[in-house]
Amino acid sequence: MSFLLSSRSGHLCFNGNRVLKQHTDGLFPSDQFCDGDLSIPSTDQNILTISQCFLDLFINPMGMMQEKRSKGKKWLYSTVEIEREFGGAIQIENQEHSSKDPLPTSLNQTRGWHLFTMHTLHRFFWKDFDCIRGSRKLEETNDYHWWLENSSGDMIDLAEEQYRAAKIPKLRDQGKRLKPLGHRYSATSRTMAHRITEVLSSHHYDASVIDQYANAYMKR
Repeated sequence: MSFLLSSRSGHLCFNGNRVLKQHTDGLFPSDQFCDGDLSIPSTDQNILTISQCFLDLFINPMGMMQEKRSKGKKWLYSTVEIEREFGGAIQIENQEHSSKDPLPTSLNQTRGWHLFTMHTLHRFFWKDFDCIRGSRKLEETNDYHWWLENSSGDMIDLAEEQYRAAKIPKLRDQGKRLKPLGHRYSATSRTMAHRITEVLSSHHYDASVIDQYANAYMKR
């Protein structure tokens, strides 16, 4: 039977039911990720642990981020806040002013995080899970929804809540398997994944050993 891993109000949910908060600090050996290979077995426990770490590090403390642009998409969630928080490993061009929601408990707390979440978790579980893009755009952002899914129909969609708040009930209908996106999201996910591995292994190492570019880590 397939499962859906999502979140509600900052808490992990398995098939809609809240699960116990996962412990994440120091669970892996200190040298687990030092060679830059972040792939780990897609066990239930590993998926819950990585997802909990992502919630704790990024979505819960940072809340909703948004960048207003004069052209193109009305709202595009930016890497600016992540860069400020975790260092200068992300190269950002032509960014305008960004802001974040001061209320992390907002109903749209996960809004804008679907691409960051999908790309970051894919670095750990790419051997089993694919990047999936939905067929329906959210009108306000003119953007598609993304999540991870394997051949058994198991889905990891930590940002599902933002679409439920927008009353889009069939956001995952007719999903299409695609490759990870390019430099902007690849560089950001590398930085975010590196921070997760440091928490999991309680070890600091050079982030440059992790593949930066889209698809590079899938060729190991």
